[in-house]
Amino acid sequence: MKLLSHYVKQQMEIHSEIMNWKNHIVTDMLFYSYRDTVYDRRTYPSDLHYHDYYELVIFEEGDIKYICEDCVYYPEYGDIILVPPGNFHMSVINCERTNYKRHVFYLYPSAFDAIGHSALTSFLSRTSNGGILEFTSPEMRQNFTDLQSRLKTTLAGSPSPIEEALVLSYIIQIFYLLSQENCRPKKGISSLPENILMLQRYIDRNFSEISSVSQVADHFFYSREYISRLFRKYFDTTISDYIMKRRIVKSQSLIIEGRPMTDIAYEVGFGSLSTFIRAFRSVTNMTPSEYRKLRKEISFKE
Repeated sequence: MKLLSHYVKQQMEIHSEIMNWKNHIVTDMLFYSYRDTVYDRRTYPSDLHYHDYYELVIFEEGDIKYICEDCVYYPEYGDIILVPPGNFHMSVINCERTNYKRHVFYLYPSAFDAIGHSALTSFLSRTSNGGILEFTSPEMRQNFTDLQSRLKTTLAGSPSPIEEALVLSYIIQIFYLLSQENCRPKKGISSLPENILMLQRYIDRNFSEISSVSQVADHFFYSREYISRLFRKYFDTTISDYIMKRRIVKSQSLIIEGRPMTDIAYEVGFGSLSTFIRAFRSVTNMTPSEYRKLRKEISFKE
């Protein structure tokens, strides 16, 4: 998972002094991490981003909210946040200082194919839009959190080969519970304010045709400075960066379809192939051709 490695490496480099992550590569298609980190407003990595794989966050503790596309989630102990590939998301600290604890899985749908248990990821297709989930009964949630606790404990040191097998068994049981329709969408989901929603949706529909931030501002009869401040307030990034990443997300789906690179570059809004390649590398740490090769390998395994 080269894209995953790039993302994790970035986080470790930026916030190495406060990281307390226990990372575990389960297979080429599945990565697990337990993260117990004390953050303040200065150190919290509020980074609007996306992946080309699923992200599954099992929340334990922290005064945190999640923004996933146009929804806002306020998780509680045992809640599950599922983020599909290509969905823009970020988490935000709500206070001056908090201890943020969570279990994180990054995976492709083929994560368990190598051991003959592809059904363990069947729940991904039932929740294609992602969201925040909760267990249907306290008993199921307790079973689930017990497994997480055992997994965390086993990985606390340096697992022996036999303990590695135990780790895999816990992960299989966790995904077994998820695949048994024991979860339901959680009620009480909030949305972003209407003005930022309108701005976000306009960009999402027109990113390939937008030539400047001023063009977006003119559409809403706002100043360039106002919409820039508004966007950064909620997403902690610039409109230009968001447009570029939207273009890269779309380009990745076209690359997987096998479209010519030059056609892709112009279709998603880049003025030249060289500009497209530079932007793609800046986001993914690889060229479009390298990404195509990687995705072919993943598709072959799937």
